[in-house]
Amino acid sequence: MALAHAILVSLLDRPHSGYDLAKRFDQTVGYFWKASHQQIYLELHKLAESGLISAERVVQDVRPNRIVYQLTALGEDALHSWIEEPTEPPSYKEELLVKLFALGTADPAVLLNEIGKRLHFHEQRLAHYQQVMQAHYPVPEKLSARKRGHYLGLRLGVLFEESVVRWCQEATSMVSPLASAAVKSAKPRSAKPAIRKTGTRRKTL
Repeated sequence: MALAHAILVSLLDRPHSGYDLAKRFDQTVGYFWKASHQQIYLELHKLAESGLISAERVVQDVRPNRIVYQLTALGEDALHSWIEEPTEPPSYKEELLVKLFALGTADPAVLLNEIGKRLHFHEQRLAHYQQVMQAHYPVPEKLSARKRGHYLGLRLGVLFEESVVRWCQEATSMVSPLASAAVKSAKPRSAKPAIRKTGTRRKTL
């Protein structure tokens, strides 16, 4: 999958300006397909040049003029062709898990702190997902086909965040005793004795 496909999907419902599309992207597809606003603007320009989307300049009296992008028939064909292609399972990289492989060597207090920060992050994201779920998808069975696709993406996000929160809680319970034991076994450093400097007296004749 490329960023172009994510943008084409985001234009399925209605036309968007570059700013509106980037904002919508952050609040929807951006949760599982990261892209900066600069990358989105550059990709919009490429898609318009290739004819997959149209670009219409809208003149405004008060605000600056803006360009509105819309999916073309050629873009819809390209999107359908991509949807029919096989989907590969995503690759997964997690730096914290690699660090935990060194738990017997690394300072457990440092890793415990990292787990705590990760727990806080995923608790906040889970709460956000749950708020969106309650506000927009209270009865999934009554959703349209397009909305069901949106719901399923959000539902996977909720389940993922719940599992990570539970993992962080379990990891905390396992690493905390190691951190406490490390603190108790740490020997206090003995202070070095101060060396007193003695001056030499000059002999007078």
